[in-house]
Amino acid sequence: MNESDENVLFGEENSTSQTPIRHKSRTGNLLQSTNVEVNPLDHSSTNPLVNKLHTMRMTLSSCPQIWSELAKHYPKGRALLDEHMCDEKIDLNFEQANQAVKKSAAVFKSLGVSKGEHVAILGENSAKWLLIDHGIQLAGGISAVRGADAPADELRYIYDHSDSAGVVVLQGPKLLKRLATDAQKKGLNGIGLRNDSYGDVKTVLLMHKEKKTAEEIASMGEEYGVQVKLFQDMMDTIDPIPDVDIPKLTRDDLATIVYTSGTTGNPKGVMLSHGKFVGLSL
Repeated sequence: MNESDENVLFGEENSTSQTPIRHKSRTGNLLQSTNVEVNPLDHSSTNPLVNKLHTMRMTLSSCPQIWSELAKHYPKGRALLDEHMCDEKIDLNFEQANQAVKKSAAVFKSLGVSKGEHVAILGENSAKWLLIDHGIQLAGGISAVRGADAPADELRYIYDHSDSAGVVVLQGPKLLKRLATDAQKKGLNGIGLRNDSYGDVKTVLLMHKEKKTAEEIASMGEEYGVQVKLFQDMMDTIDPIPDVDIPKLTRDDLATIVYTSGTTGNPKGVMLSHGKFVGLSL
């Protein structure tokens, strides 16, 4: 989203994206037409949620904080709807989404992720991807992200280059099998993910089960020599992270490393702070 898009969404003055339309106001029983230019996406005067999002940009200190703030003001408002990209339909209000992000943070803390450590997410965009990404950040970690369709060599490079802390999130069993098969062809251990700081990857967290049973997923872990867990199974059995255990984050703290494609060489990691997402640094 560029600055012009933000101006339209948040109703900033002097937006270059404003569309001139004829605005009708009611006077008594008559509609009176005027030539006032109206931003079609500016709902700040009528939609309190949009107005709150606008003002929050100057007060938030981290990306996942958006969930706790909106849960206070609009607990029953719809926050996430994903009917196609996950194993099951996800439809959460802000209160539920906030609890889900806190559970996600608890998942990553239980896997040993602490403040400043990196966790690679190799998967496609979905509601669960967002919950995982913000869960890592709420636990104090830093996500390192790339799509699941990238070549295996590229994904191995990203895991190594990002210095991921022995944990990787994968799209699902298909990607797990592809990495393991490619690693075997090239004489690498397990699924081929390692770095000098943490050695071979120890835990694989699957974003989706892709119609595999728990027994089949466990069998894949045994075959490839890694601990394989399903994200949703862990979410179903863990309590949300207590507020006292949430690390303090600032806008200057690193939130994520977004990796480019490796079409002209090795992928490049673009480091983005929390401030880059929630607004200008204060």
